[in-house]
Amino acid sequence: MTDFWQGAGGASAFNTRFEDNSNKIRGRVNTKNRTIGILSFIGKNQPVSIKDTFNGEIRDYLYQEHSIVKNETVLGHLYKPAQFFGFIQENKNAELLLSLEGSLFLENYNTQNFTKCKQIFINQLDNATYPNPATPKSKNLNLFPFRILFKLLLENTNLTQDFINESLVHITAIEDLSSYLISKDLNDIQSYPSEHKETNFNDWIIKALVSIEILDRDDNRDISINANFRSYLKSLYGNIEYENFFFKKDSLSCELNNQVAKQRYPRDAKLILQAKQRDNYKCSINHQHTTFISKEKNYVEGHHIVPMFQQKNYGFKLDDVNNITSLCPNCHREIHSADDRKDILTKLYQLNNQFMQSNNVNLIDLYKMYSCA
Repeated sequence: MTDFWQGAGGASAFNTRFEDNSNKIRGRVNTKNRTIGILSFIGKNQPVSIKDTFNGEIRDYLYQEHSIVKNETVLGHLYKPAQFFGFIQENKNAELLLSLEGSLFLENYNTQNFTKCKQIFINQLDNATYPNPATPKSKNLNLFPFRILFKLLLENTNLTQDFINESLVHITAIEDLSSYLISKDLNDIQSYPSEHKETNFNDWIIKALVSIEILDRDDNRDISINANFRSYLKSLYGNIEYENFFFKKDSLSCELNNQVAKQRYPRDAKLILQAKQRDNYKCSINHQHTTFISKEKNYVEGHHIVPMFQQKNYGFKLDDVNNITSLCPNCHREIHSADDRKDILTKLYQLNNQFMQSNNVNLIDLYKMYSCA
């Protein structure tokens, strides 16, 4: 047994409530303040080169702006906990940027809307996968760990520390849950005690979720969902099967998110038809992209420009004809699979500028939504 769930960065991203601004927590560094400082620095200076500017400047910034005592903490320990949760993205040039959720989270933190911060955090946990850029050893895993965690908690009320360390973190495929799916007995999920016991995920990740009160921990060290978020998590996972929490190695996570979004958020097929009729059955990227005749019309496919899996981050309705465009099959695959999607996204943004601006979606936001491949 070599593959297991991991945390990142040698520390918890959050070790206290969002409301607590003390410099020290039980004599230790307030890693919440440090994480907020990291996000703030990247937000002000992005893109930030890890090699050229991040190491020295970030330590000065944390000391001057957030009163974090300078130390020789490994550079990765500073930003990888936030990168693990998807608040930070690293591009191909080894530069760091805030993700869409990272920007939304920081915006709400700065206005002290801490309940919204927690919801955004849950939304980003929902997106998080293994493999994870912050945990290189997770490259052989292909799953959504927090979807599994929250689904099990919804079905079982609480999970023990031993179960987390010896069973949960060793779930690597749907087959590991085959007996449990029949019995709904946690004891039917294989346990790997002694030499295979792994505490990293529990110590760094579970503790963070407890610290910011998304999860609760009782006197026996068992964890459960905080009552304030149970109904929201049930809305995310109540109707989703475990099979949707695992994927094939070469799949795209944004496509997987869209598959789950189809189950969460009903779509009106009439809107797709309206969009195609509006576009005269022509590809919005290039009207010369003819395909073949289907039902006496040039064949095109409807595409939600702001993807439906982003509905959890926005209060306005994404299943809107003004958010749907017509694409030829090749352009549709390009927007999902191309290495560089900026040109096609820029054109779609410009074509739907009124809808985007009226809902405060900027072009950079759109780029970030499509960086999940």
